[in-house]
Amino acid sequence: MLRTRDRRIGADPSADRTPGSRVVGRQSRARLNDGRVWGALALVIVSAVLGAALLGRGDDTVLVLRAQRDLSVGSAPRDLASVAVPRAIADGYVSATDDLRGELRAPIAAGELVPRSALMPASSSSLRTVTVPVDPLHAPAGLQSGDLVDVWATVSAAGGVTAPGAPPRLVLRNVLVTSVATDGVGFGGGWGVALAVPEVDVAEVIAAARGSVLDLVTVPITDQQAVVAADDESVDEEGAP
Repeated sequence: MLRTRDRRIGADPSADRTPGSRVVGRQSRARLNDGRVWGALALVIVSAVLGAALLGRGDDTVLVLRAQRDLSVGSAPRDLASVAVPRAIADGYVSATDDLRGELRAPIAAGELVPRSALMPASSSSLRTVTVPVDPLHAPAGLQSGDLVDVWATVSAAGGVTAPGAPPRLVLRNVLVTSVATDGVGFGGGWGVALAVPEVDVAEVIAAARGSVLDLVTVPITDQQAVVAADDESVDEEGAP
């Protein structure tokens, strides 16, 4: 019994391999010889090389400015964010490093890039700032500086309410809002809205603010774009031979 046990202890370890272990070894070698394994490995390597090449092309993009909200004609360029675009098309848009001055000659919708052609020097036309009282329920929600509005007036009776049967009338179109004080103005808690009014229309706006209830109606950005497009077409027609 002792001799038999000694022979087992001193036996070659390779002799103890089970048939299962030999099968696993053959499967591992078979996987290494499988072309699909090498194909997948090559695909990973190619993807890594392409990704590195794309990242290395960062110098081919330029940061330009994009509007974060609708910007109206005549307003100063504001509420802008930087976005990367291919260098090939960047020349047509305002760069993030440009010194922004002046005002917009064309409306820009939220999400659009700011074209260089949309900027112009500040208007030299004679404008005056007129602050008018507006009830919050008679102004667009979210009214803010840079919005374009139409001013409507309805004749008011005693107590500042509209007179029965009095139709509203349009006082002025396409007026730029320069500021909005929403912390309550006067006893009625109305807003003080500052408007950029042409000098020739100042008297009419003041008279409407004193004797009427004012309503401010936002001019949609799509309407502004349509007006600019129509103006451009008329200029092209006049310049055509």
